[in-house]
Amino acid sequence: MSKKGSVSRRPGFGSRAGIALFLLPGVGTYAVFMLYPTIQSFLYSVIEWQLLKPVWRFEGFHNYVQLLHDPILLMALGNNFRAWVLHAFLALPLAVLLSYALSRRAHAAGFFRLIYYIPNVCGGSILALIWRFLYTQEYGINAVLKLVGLGSIIRPWLSADGIVQWATNFPQTWARVGFWTVVFLAAMSSIPEELYEAAQLDGANAWREVIHVTLPGIRGVYLSANIMAVIGSLGSYIYQYIMTKGGPLHRSETVMTYTLDTLFTKNDWGYGSTLAVFQFCLGAVLSLLISRFARKGLRSMEGVS
Repeated sequence: MSKKGSVSRRPGFGSRAGIALFLLPGVGTYAVFMLYPTIQSFLYSVIEWQLLKPVWRFEGFHNYVQLLHDPILLMALGNNFRAWVLHAFLALPLAVLLSYALSRRAHAAGFFRLIYYIPNVCGGSILALIWRFLYTQEYGINAVLKLVGLGSIIRPWLSADGIVQWATNFPQTWARVGFWTVVFLAAMSSIPEELYEAAQLDGANAWREVIHVTLPGIRGVYLSANIMAVIGSLGSYIYQYIMTKGGPLHRSETVMTYTLDTLFTKNDWGYGSTLAVFQFCLGAVLSLLISRFARKGLRSMEGVS
């Protein structure tokens, strides 16, 4: 029994041992499922290793030299860039406008939130199958165009070079609009109503309210959304894989689909791991650069305001 007035020294939940105990499951899971595969990918990228014929022969940086002269990778990066363009310049602005309309006109807003969010409830593979049907030559979009007398603009959406790259990226952009609409709606709930009333007294129309009230009010969330747009565009693959499998002639390939094809179809784990390492490093560098510029932009906007 401790003396009166003495301080108990029993280790509690706030001690170092307690903190380490609580961190152990998360750190252990991360180490097993993230850290170990990452290290293994780095190892495979500098050796010749195939799944069916394991050969542990050190190749140095031969795979990385091949990476620099790979025309398929260049096409894949172009498609990832298109995915980012559609996400950043179509999905996010459209989500802002939709969320503004729902927040300012609350009639049946809950119903429309549900409608916009439905694509995010369905799996990406299901949506990809639906869009593959819509892009077929005889049905879907082409059938509607023919019905309304616009048969002259019917195209083979999933086989024509210059079209398939955008056609395979558009469905995932469409699916993300609903998600960001709900996110921006939640962010707009923190904007004081007095700011909109003051803007209306100054004669501001809806467009000026969006520019001068809504966007400054959600700027932090909007900048974070742009960072996630970069990360999401680098990881896009499910729509391209299901609709075209990267074809025709790798025209709709992304870095992820090319990596998966190299790993599991060609069974070339050496070069496939090199592609995975490249994608990991590219995503990390772009995320750091964008977050740095985003913080600078956010501080400058706060200084102006």
